[in-house]
Amino acid sequence: MATSRVGRAVGSAAIAAWAVTVAVGCGSPVPDSAAVAKGLTPFAAQARAVREGRADRIEAAAPLGPDDWESLRGLAGLRVLVLEQGVAGDSEAEILASLADLERLVLRRSPLSDTGFATLARCRTLEDLNVPQAGCTAQGVAALTALPSLKSLRLGGPNLAGPDVARALARLPALRSLHLIDVAIGDEGLAALTELATLRNLYLDGAGVSDAGWERYFEVRPKVHVHVDQAHHDRDPDHGHDE
Repeated sequence: MATSRVGRAVGSAAIAAWAVTVAVGCGSPVPDSAAVAKGLTPFAAQARAVREGRADRIEAAAPLGPDDWESLRGLAGLRVLVLEQGVAGDSEAEILASLADLERLVLRRSPLSDTGFATLARCRTLEDLNVPQAGCTAQGVAALTALPSLKSLRLGGPNLAGPDVARALARLPALRSLHLIDVAIGDEGLAALTELATLRNLYLDGAGVSDAGWERYFEVRPKVHVHVDQAHHDRDPDHGHDE
C-alpha cells in the first residue's frame, strides 16, 4: 500500500529513488535501480566498458556489493571513480590501492580510518581525493604525504580537529586546492597552512579562525583564493569578481 501511495504522488524516477532508499536501508545494495534513478549506466556495464578500454570512469549511485568491489581489483585504465553512496572502509582501501591508473577518487559516506588512509596512500597516481565523511585523524592525513601528485583534497570527519591536522596538510608536496569541512583548525592551524606554497584555493567551513588569524594568513599568502563558510573572504584577491 505504501508503494501505491508513492506512485500516486511522484513520477517514475522518484519511485526508483524511493525503492533504492528502502533497499539500501535493509542492507541490500541495488546498484542497477540506483543508476536508473540517477540516469547512470549500471555499475557492471561501466566496469565492463573500462575493462574493454572504452571508458576510464565509473560513477556508482548505490553502495557496491562484494562482487562489485572484487571486480574493481587491479582494474587497468580506471582513472575516475565516484562512489556517491559509499561505503568504502579500510578493507576496500586495499582494492582502491590496486588501481594503478586512478587519478580522481570520490568516497562519500566512507569512514576510512588512519589505516585506510595509509593503504590508500599507496595509490601514487591520485591527483584529486574527496572523502567528506572520513574516520581518520591527523595521522591518516599525514599518510597522504606519500602522494606526489595530489593536487586537490576535500576532507571532513568527526575525528579531524586542531592544528595537527593543518600541520599534516602543510606537508603535502603538490596541493593546489584544499577544502576542509567542519574541521576546526583554529588560528594556529591556519598559520601552519601558510607553509603550503603550492596552494591556490582554500575553502574552510567551521574552521574557527579569528579575523586576526586571517589577517596574518593573508600577509603571507595574499594571492590565495579563499572561501570561508561558503563565502568569499573579504581579503580574497578574487572577491567581487562575480558581482
